[in-house]
Amino acid sequence: MPNAQPRQTLSRRRFLRLSAATAATLTTFPAIIPASVRASATAPSNRINFGFVGCGSMGIVNLENVASGLASKGAFVRAVCDVDKYRLNKAAQLVNKANGTKDCLCFNDFRDITRRDDIDAVVISTPDHWHALNALDAVRHKKDIYLEKPLTLTLAEGKLLVAEARKHGRIGQTGTIQRSSRFFRHACELVRNGRIGKISRVNVFIPTNKRHCSATWREEPIPAGFDYDLWLGPAPYAPFTRQRTHYQFRYILDYANGQTTNFGAHDVDICQWALGRDDSGPTSFHGAGDFPSTGLFTSPTIIDFSARYDDGIEMTLSNRGGKENCLVFHGEKGWLEASRRGLKSSKPSIVKEKIGPGEIRLYESNHHMGNFLDCVRTRRHPVSDIAICHRSTSICNIGMIAMQLRRPLQWDPAREEFVNDSVANRMRERTLRGPWSLNA
Repeated sequence: MPNAQPRQTLSRRRFLRLSAATAATLTTFPAIIPASVRASATAPSNRINFGFVGCGSMGIVNLENVASGLASKGAFVRAVCDVDKYRLNKAAQLVNKANGTKDCLCFNDFRDITRRDDIDAVVISTPDHWHALNALDAVRHKKDIYLEKPLTLTLAEGKLLVAEARKHGRIGQTGTIQRSSRFFRHACELVRNGRIGKISRVNVFIPTNKRHCSATWREEPIPAGFDYDLWLGPAPYAPFTRQRTHYQFRYILDYANGQTTNFGAHDVDICQWALGRDDSGPTSFHGAGDFPSTGLFTSPTIIDFSARYDDGIEMTLSNRGGKENCLVFHGEKGWLEASRRGLKSSKPSIVKEKIGPGEIRLYESNHHMGNFLDCVRTRRHPVSDIAICHRSTSICNIGMIAMQLRRPLQWDPAREEFVNDSVANRMRERTLRGPWSLNA
């Protein structure tokens, strides 16, 4: 196993840009758009009209990706939405500059986008507690969706979203961008084709918390132009403080599950891909995280859970030990490490091996948002289809429940329920603050 040395986390923003630059040298995108579309991709009849819900950090990255990067492929940003007027105006300025117009529509309420007849696809980059409601309203109104990870806050939300997307025939891509990286795809193909032999365990390492909050905090006035009640939405009412909103939301369990799902959703997804378990998952879990006893933040500061598949392969997820944002596959012939920086192995020559004719080849995408645009046109499932990412997000959410209960849990992946455990089964869902509901 490689030495556990600290390393700087490669952000999604930088990783996306590096991946896009690499993809430009590997392929001409998109590969399967019909000739008639290629000939006149920007004609109004060939446009895919996008609406954006959530214009914060990743929202702006995704917006730049579509408004500038994919405009020549027929992507057109029609409207943006955010509860923060400052962020909304910033997003509209970006769109108008890219479009060369002043026509970008701006909304405070997501339903003004998800229910518009002139929107084809909705990109959702809101806090986690809003993901399900935003996405459900979009697919029920015949919109394809690109939904940031983690897919949903709860297990029940994810199961319902997949069912509703399939019922309404909608395309759904999740923002698990590592599936569009040649590093991770090659690692999964090496594992699938037995380069390190039979797998016994996979260690997933994620970062520690990137924000901190003191033991005390105070209520603050709500800033002008910020619709705090709509920001809270289905979450319990809580007094406003700046530390509660925007990036810090992910460390408060009313809105997210911390780094367990923030980074865990990326790397657990790759573990599932490499093991060929996209439609299933582990059957037993055990966790023992450390949770804050004071202060505003409630997500675990120490994350540590294990999961075992029915064939005996063990997966662990932890932020201990100094390593972060990587996976290490352990096989009978050695180990293989995959991260956003590349691949390492106990036998260096393995990472340079080619996948030959007749061997297992995985879905190839070299541009994550571009793959979504392609699939909106062709109706093919994208590389990070929401059904796939529901399974990997579920593992993270079950791991969180295991850390909270601090006892072994048995999970039935087919029924998507805990075995003979009424307490854990109640934790698959959360009560929503009225008038919000998961029902249509």
